[in-house]
Amino acid sequence: MGYSNLNATPNYHLQAFGQKGFRQIDSSFISVSGEYYRAFLVVNDAVVSVTSEEGDNLSFVTLIAGTTIYGLFSSVAVQSGLVIAYIA
Repeated sequence: MGYSNLNATPNYHLQAFGQKGFRQIDSSFISVSGEYYRAFLVVNDAVVSVTSEEGDNLSFVTLIAGTTIYGLFSSVAVQSGLVIAYIA
């Protein structure tokens, strides 16, 4: 079994081909229908709202840079700041 480095530059572009990868989300992001996310990392302090498939939803929660949240999310909305989400 091969090792896949999630931080490798090509992996950031996989979502453009309909494969798993990373998506950069800020206040200008338009949600993609049918897309799910496994984790998100707060790059710049952010105010976020997420819809969780299993667990609690977050609404307008302020998170500091470096925070990582794991789960299964059907949407991630960022009111301010910057988040990187891993596509499930």
